[in-house]
Amino acid sequence: MKKLLTIALSVLPLICTAQNFTGLTLQEAQKKAQSEKKIILVDVMNIKQQNDTKTKQEKEVYALPGVAEFADKHIVSIRIDMGTEAGKEFAPLLQMNMYPTYAFLMPNGDLLNIVSPYFIGKTPSLFLEKAKEAYDKANEKWKNSRNITFEDATFEQALEMAAKENKLIFIDAYTESCQPCMKMVKDVFSQDKVADYFNANFINLTINLGIVRTDLAKKYNTSGYPTYLFVNSKGDLVYTANGFMEADKFMEHGKAALSKNGIQFTHGTWSEILELAKKENKPIFVDCFTVWCGPCKMMSSTVFMEQTVADYFNSTFINAKIDMEKGEGIDIKNKYEVKAYPTFLYLDKNGKELNRLVGSMPAAEFIAESKLGMSGNGLTKMQAKYAAGDRTPAFVLEYLAVLDKAYLQKDAQVVGTEFFKSLKPADYPLLKTKPYWTLFVKHVNDYSSDVFKYVYANKADFYTLFPQDMVDRKFLDVWTAGSQSFVTKEGDVVKFDVKGFNEYAKLMKKEGVKGWEEIVINAKISNAEQQKDWNEFVTLVDAKIKSKTLENIPAYELFNWGMRIDKNCTDKKYRNQAAEWFAKMIPIFAENEARRNEEAKKAGAMLAMSMINYGKEFQRLYDSLSAK
Repeated sequence: MKKLLTIALSVLPLICTAQNFTGLTLQEAQKKAQSEKKIILVDVMNIKQQNDTKTKQEKEVYALPGVAEFADKHIVSIRIDMGTEAGKEFAPLLQMNMYPTYAFLMPNGDLLNIVSPYFIGKTPSLFLEKAKEAYDKANEKWKNSRNITFEDATFEQALEMAAKENKLIFIDAYTESCQPCMKMVKDVFSQDKVADYFNANFINLTINLGIVRTDLAKKYNTSGYPTYLFVNSKGDLVYTANGFMEADKFMEHGKAALSKNGIQFTHGTWSEILELAKKENKPIFVDCFTVWCGPCKMMSSTVFMEQTVADYFNSTFINAKIDMEKGEGIDIKNKYEVKAYPTFLYLDKNGKELNRLVGSMPAAEFIAESKLGMSGNGLTKMQAKYAAGDRTPAFVLEYLAVLDKAYLQKDAQVVGTEFFKSLKPADYPLLKTKPYWTLFVKHVNDYSSDVFKYVYANKADFYTLFPQDMVDRKFLDVWTAGSQSFVTKEGDVVKFDVKGFNEYAKLMKKEGVKGWEEIVINAKISNAEQQKDWNEFVTLVDAKIKSKTLENIPAYELFNWGMRIDKNCTDKKYRNQAAEWFAKMIPIFAENEARRNEEAKKAGAMLAMSMINYGKEFQRLYDSLSAK
C-alpha cells in the first residue's frame, strides 16, 4: 500500500496556526493546490532542530506587508520532518538540495524555488521575493502545454532523418540519477517556446550517454551531465553546451548551433514572420521551394550551409523557408507570382517585394547578387525607375539583367522589345558587341523588326563574331516563332490566316532561310493541332514520316506527336493511325538502342542519359492509343 507523507505537527500547533501551515499530507496539499491553482510551500526541517528562534522568525516574516495576503491567496503551506519515513519519501523532490530550507513546489511536485531560513533571518523580505518568483514560474508552467518531442529512434536512424529533413540533431545527453538532467526536462523542455523552437528546428533525441551509449560519450568527449550536443547529418559535432540553465539561455544555445549550421530559418505562420520582421526591423528573405526541386535541395545542402552565406543572411534578414505547394505557401506563391524554383524573395518588413533571384548559383554569386539587390539596385527600385521614364541604355541593360535573374520573362520581353525598337540605325552596330548580342538573343523574336533584319542581312559579320551554330540557332528560333503567329484565338474560335502563312513561307524561301521547308511543315502540324483538325494533323505527320522515313524522325518529335493525339483527340480512327507510328517505331528504336550500347561498350564510353525513357514511353503510348 502506498504510504502517505505525514507532517510532524503535534508539537507545533501554535506555529501552524500563526503562519498558515496546514496539517495536510503532501498528497492532500497537492490535491488542494491543484484544485485551487496554488503552489505548495514546504518547510523542510528536522523536528529536533526546530526552536523558538525559527518560530519567531516565521512570525516576523508573516507580519511583513503583503506576505500573509500573498500566502493566503497563492500558497498551500505544510511542514515535512526529514527524520521520518515521510521525509525520506519526500527527499527526491528536493533534487539534492540541503535542508533546513523552504521549498516551493508545483502541485505535481516539481521544484520551483528554495530559500534557506538562514538567509531569511538576515533579510526577511527575501521570503516574499522567492515566493513570488516561484509563483511566476508556476504561472509559466500552467500556460505551457507542449514539450520537446524526442524521437523514438536510434542515433543512426536520426542521422538519416537529419539528412532527409536537412536539420541538425539535438541530443539531450544524460545519465542515471542526474538531478539537473531531470530538472531540465521538467522546467525547461516543457516550456512552449522551447518546445516549439526545438521541434521546428531539430531532430531531437534523449540518450543516456553515461551508461548506455558510452561510445557516443567518448566520440563527443562528454563527461558531465546534462550535456547538449548538436550534431549534423554526417555525425559531426557542430555545437555543445552543458549544465542546467533557464529557458532563454537554453534557446540561445540552440540558435547559436543553427548559426553554425547555415542560414537560420524562422518557423511560424506568415503573419508571425511579418510580425517578427517588424519587431526586429529587418527585411525578410524567403526561400521559395518545392520538395521535388533538385536545385532547391542543392542550395539548401551546400550554399546555405556555407559560413559566409549564413553570416550575411542571419545578420541581415528574418529568413523563411516555405514550400510553395503546401499550406500558406500556395497563397504566397500566388501573391508574389512565383513560377520557377528555387525563387528567392527579398521583402521589406511589411512584405513588400524589394528584389528576387531565381535559380541555383555558387555561394559567392549568391551573396553578391543578394547584396546588390538590397543596395538600391533591386528589382522594385528598378521597376519604379523604369516606370518613371529612365531609358538610358546603361540602365536598361542592367534592368534587363535583373529581370532575367528574377525570371520575369514577360516583363523582360516587353522591356527588351521596347529597347530594341528605340535603337536608331546608327546604333545597330552595337549589336555586334557581346552585351547587346546577348540581349538580342534573349529578347528579339520578331522577324519583321528592324534589328532582326539588320542582323540577318549582315549574318556573315555575326558568323565571324560569334559561334555560327549559335547565330543560326537564333535565326531558326525567330523564323519558327514567326511561323506560329498565323493562328489566333478569339474565345473558343480558332482562326488560321492561310494567306498570311503562305506569304510567310514564300518570304522564307526568298530569304534563303536554312531549313525553311521543315519550319513550314512543323508549323502546319502545330496549326492543325491548335485548330483540332486531327485529320490534317495525322495526314501531315504521315507525310513527314514518309518523306524522312521513321528511322530518321527524332524520338522526341514522335513522342510529342503521340502525346498530343493521346491527350487531346478522342476519335478512334486517328488514335489508331497514331498507334501505328509506335507499333512500327518500337522495334526500330529498340534495335537502334542496342546497337548504340554495343558501340559505346566497344569504345569504352558511356551513353548520355535521357530524361525520358523513350522505349518505355513509346510502348505506353501505343497501349493507350490502340486501346478499345
